Parts: sequence; structure tokens; C-alpha cells
Amino acid sequence: MNQQMSFEFALDTAAPGRAGRAARRRSVSLHTPPVQLPLQLALVSADGTVPARTSAPQRPPVFRTEASPPRLGDGRNWSEGGWSASIVRNQDGDAWVVQMRRSGESEPVLLAPWATERDGAGPKPLDQPAFNALVKAAADTLERQARQMHASLHKRVALNLGSGRWEVTLDLVPDEYDPHALLSAVDDGGECVARERVLPDFKLTSATARAWIEAGFRQAAGELW
Repeated sequence: MNQQMSFEFALDTAAPGRAGRAARRRSVSLHTPPVQLPLQLALVSADGTVPARTSAPQRPPVFRTEASPPRLGDGRNWSEGGWSASIVRNQDGDAWVVQMRRSGESEPVLLAPWATERDGAGPKPLDQPAFNALVKAAADTLERQARQMHASLHKRVALNLGSGRWEVTLDLVPDEYDPHALLSAVDDGGECVARERVLPDFKLTSATARAWIEAGFRQAAGELW
């Protein structure tokens, strides 16, 4: 009787006395994964309805365009740097004048005639160069008024008397309740040697200054300081 030889060998080659290992099997998914997953899953309420999606807030732009600054004037009015200019009709109503005021003051510092358009109906509009020229003119007017005020309140007489030179000054004090003046004498060394209070209508001349010095700084002054 012929016996056939088998060439099939057992895969389990574990040593005697050890349990054989179970063959491992890989689970193969029958469904291929989706190419792209949704970024946001839709929420389903209990009744099965899908709520409407709310749009995400938009980001502000990187570059913002600022609003242009407001105009400083409208053609007849201009305000800038503590000054304001206004073009109005004069009292006769036949021409135009410009008024310059400082901020917080009701009275104008400068009042000047203003040119009209070619048709003669309206005034020429104010612009930046014209306003700058008006500010300079108004500032010059204030400076001139300050010099005139100082000159009206301060009088000075210089004279040589004996062996020295004297300077006599009169400063008016326009006090509302007690107006008066201060008469002072300064020697050639720059030292004030006398000061007396006099009436505000005191006339300072070379003659009155000499008389005051020669009288010991008392006779012409009247009321003592």
C-alpha cells in the first residue's frame, strides 16, 4: 500500500506546553473615508428641524480710512488758533466788512473793509492765506494798543540837577474805586530814592520834576505815599 507524503506544515511552532496563539486578523473597512470633513456640523433640534446658521462676524479692515477734518470756514466765517473772522455787511448795507475777534471776547479787535466779487453781489470768500493775514493784522493792532496804553500810563522825564542826573517817572494806576498815580525819582546809580502818591491828573514835566526834587520830594507831590 502506497502512502502519500504531505508537505503541509503547521504554522504554530510554539514549544510544547504553551498555548498556541490565535491568528491575528485585520479588520478592513468596507466604506472608504470621505475626502473632506465638514468644518461645522449642523445642529438638529429635538423636533428634527435644523436651525438657521448665523454668519460669523466680519473682521474689521486692516487699513481704516479716517474722515477728512472739518473745514475751518464756510466762505464768510473762519475760526482757528483762538481767532475767528466773520464777514458781515457794514452799517450802511452797501459794502462788506470783516471782523476779527479773539476767543471769549465779544468786541472785535479788528474791523476792516472787505472786497466783493466781480458781480458786486457777495463778498469774496475767506481762505487760509486771507485768514492768516487778518490774524497778523489783528495781532499788530493789539501790540500797538498795548504800547499806547503803556505810554498813556507811564511818563518819564530825565534831567540834570546839580552834580547828578535824575530820572522821574509817573505811573498812573487806573483803579476803579481809587485812581491815583505814583511819582518816583531814580538817581544816576539806578536807585529809587523817593516814591510818593499823587493825584491821577498830576502833570509831569521837567519843571514839576525839578521842583519836586529841590523841595525834598514833597512839595509838588501833595499827598504822601
